[in-house]
Amino acid sequence: MIEKGRISNIQTAMLAIMSLTIMGHLIILTVVITQSRQDGWLAGIAGTILGLIGIISLVKLSQHFPGLTLIEILFNHFSWIGKIIGILYLLYFYVMVILAVRLYAEEYKRIMVETPEWAFVAIILLLTTFIVYLGLETLARVNQIMLPVLVIIAVAVVFLTMGENKDYTNLLPILGNGIAPVGIGSLSVMGWFGEFVILGMILPYVQRPKKLMKTGIWAAIITLVFFLGPITGPIALFGPAEAAKMVFPTFSEVRYIQAGAVINRFDVIAVLFWTVGLMIRISLFFYGLSLGTAQAFRLTTYQPLVIPLAWFIGMGSILFAKNYEELNEFLFETYVPLNIIMGAILPLVLVIWGIIKIKKLGKPKQNVNG
Repeated sequence: MIEKGRISNIQTAMLAIMSLTIMGHLIILTVVITQSRQDGWLAGIAGTILGLIGIISLVKLSQHFPGLTLIEILFNHFSWIGKIIGILYLLYFYVMVILAVRLYAEEYKRIMVETPEWAFVAIILLLTTFIVYLGLETLARVNQIMLPVLVIIAVAVVFLTMGENKDYTNLLPILGNGIAPVGIGSLSVMGWFGEFVILGMILPYVQRPKKLMKTGIWAAIITLVFFLGPITGPIALFGPAEAAKMVFPTFSEVRYIQAGAVINRFDVIAVLFWTVGLMIRISLFFYGLSLGTAQAFRLTTYQPLVIPLAWFIGMGSILFAKNYEELNEFLFETYVPLNIIMGAILPLVLVIWGIIKIKKLGKPKQNVNG
């Protein structure tokens, strides 16, 4: 195998939770509040259940083809159609990583308006390139250290905001606008969970593959729990109409926190959370892109590809959109259907197709040269 490292099931779940949670705060939060208003929490629950379709399909696919990444499965076991789908997945990984890099730049651009965008892109790519080059175990261990710290900070923020002028009657009436907005919002959450498909590049390196189903489901449940607070908090504080207008509702909520007359700049907490979360997410998709590209070309190592790919990612993130309005248009119109296709529909089709192939040809042998 190209990747020699191994990570635990807990580390795998933590990678999924960190990557999904940060995009939930930066993207899905605004989308779901806009679509479902005060019923956004209902959309979150329903969307998580729908998101399990992609998660379960991906895990089943990995278990039917043990020892192989998603790209290896597609290139080795699904003929020329699989190769085309594999190329599409590599392009998808590329789009997701440049999206995260651009969001990182946009986040900091709002704080340091005089700094050129390329400077933020260069900084995050230097850091993530180093992480990806060192391999999967390094990425998992960095995340294992950072996620508990961020969870503690997040819990502290929840308690600090409890004293603010929150009115939870803003979450009423339940289904006041009917079930349609909840249905639309749940599809957005389902698309968000479609990003779980990137774990198809690391599932073969998990220590206990038989426990992957349980790992994936628990990761989804914990991610939902981390999503419910951020989606109800801004609505309770600002009201559904005002929260829907905000670019980053969580950031606006945290800025209202004050602890005494001296400590009143808690917005740095949101910046810290986004910075660390995006670093992990960028590294995860960057790693999947690098490893998958190497496997598609049957290379013996992916490290020589890391620096060239970092350059392409940097250029792509700058050219991805002219401004935040164009980026926002992509998030509202393209991000969700793209993720539903790549993260739910295709994995479901592939696992059904794979089961049929296995029944006809017998169980595939485990790859030892990947």
